[in-house]
Amino acid sequence: MRKWWILAAAVLALTPVFAQKTITIKAWTIGPDDPSITRLKNLEAAVDRLNALLAIEGADYRVKLEGDFDTTDWDPYLRRVLLAFQSGSAPDIVQASAAPLIGVWATAGYIAPIGDEVSRYGTFKDVFPTLWNAVTFKGQIFGTPQDTEARPLYFNKTLLKKLGWSDAKIAELPKMIEKGEFTWDDLLATAEEALKKGVIERGKGYYHRPKNGPDFLMWYRAFGGTAYDPASGKLVFDKAAALRYFTWLKKAVDAGVLEKDRLDGNWKRFHQNVTDGKVLFFSGGTWNWAEWKSQWVKDRGGESWLWQHFGFALQPAYEKGGRPVTLSNPQAYMVSSASKHKALAAKILAFVAMPDLDARHAVGSGHLPVLQATASLTENRFIRAVSYMLNYTTFQPQHPDLPKWQNALYRGVSAVESGQVTPEQAVSVVATEMKRTLKDQVMIK
Repeated sequence: MRKWWILAAAVLALTPVFAQKTITIKAWTIGPDDPSITRLKNLEAAVDRLNALLAIEGADYRVKLEGDFDTTDWDPYLRRVLLAFQSGSAPDIVQASAAPLIGVWATAGYIAPIGDEVSRYGTFKDVFPTLWNAVTFKGQIFGTPQDTEARPLYFNKTLLKKLGWSDAKIAELPKMIEKGEFTWDDLLATAEEALKKGVIERGKGYYHRPKNGPDFLMWYRAFGGTAYDPASGKLVFDKAAALRYFTWLKKAVDAGVLEKDRLDGNWKRFHQNVTDGKVLFFSGGTWNWAEWKSQWVKDRGGESWLWQHFGFALQPAYEKGGRPVTLSNPQAYMVSSASKHKALAAKILAFVAMPDLDARHAVGSGHLPVLQATASLTENRFIRAVSYMLNYTTFQPQHPDLPKWQNALYRGVSAVESGQVTPEQAVSVVATEMKRTLKDQVMIK
């Protein structure tokens, strides 16, 4: 395939220049992590390949990509996208999280169904079949999977050794979690022991993300919660599961394992303490591995340092013998309904769905590939090691009102951790807010 593209480029360079028109395609992408810049770079490469093919075919037009890669944060990026949708000035291609947004944007008429175009191009046939569920809403395809990921529980092997764990026991921890032999309560007990013995500082037994995000849905599920009822198409709030989750959080704060102000919104502080080796257990994403090796521990050995000091596993179950979980939030490219070149935009996405580009993004950004053939192209140790987690993954419910559900749950988590309410009070507050904002679209159990 590589030789073919080199030949195509050579033909392009030698082809006489005739009168051609240029079609500009605009694309907005986001990391916000820097290593995920391949979400834009792969689009650029796809356009180059398309133009090379157009030259061979003698087409009378070429494509120009005007792309933007955002490294700020999801909230301002999504506000910018929404304003562009509402004003009719949205780019042709938008990249964003599939599960929580496609239902909302499709319902509002902001993005176009592209199922016909997807069926036209063979490159899409190699996409992992389950990923199409994340971009399908009411039977129609509204995007193409760009990447996926898992969200592991990481652990500091050096600190566990200081606690007295052998190399063999540390190596066995991921299997223990997978079998349901090491639960959230076991994690709490281990962190309490580390604090008591002076292995860690207070509040650094466990770190979770410092701001709102889909991970809180994952942890709610880890404690037995259900978020969606397929039969009715409604969201679900399980009060018993939420109480188990909130109770664990309170125990962790009271024990000095979890910081009372963990939800401070400060990602820099999160990464700094983790990579300084101060935190025993910490939940993150597979993409964090790429961030750490390229930005935080590069001068200490990069990935080799990570393998020496960090391990990773699934998010534990809450009870012995329970099933561990993780969560995948597939990214997708979507085509704006306002685009004047929908078919061409979809054609570019077909050129993105190439194994070498998929592999380049996966290896560089720490995300998992979307094409089945990519596994044979990459020998990346980390990607191979975490791929089993997709057997335990979950997705966010494809429901337009999911953000309201998530915001209510997050407020409960925040209130418990900060000590404003008891776990029981938090359950009541969350249930009340969900009833108020979601009305008949939520079932309270």
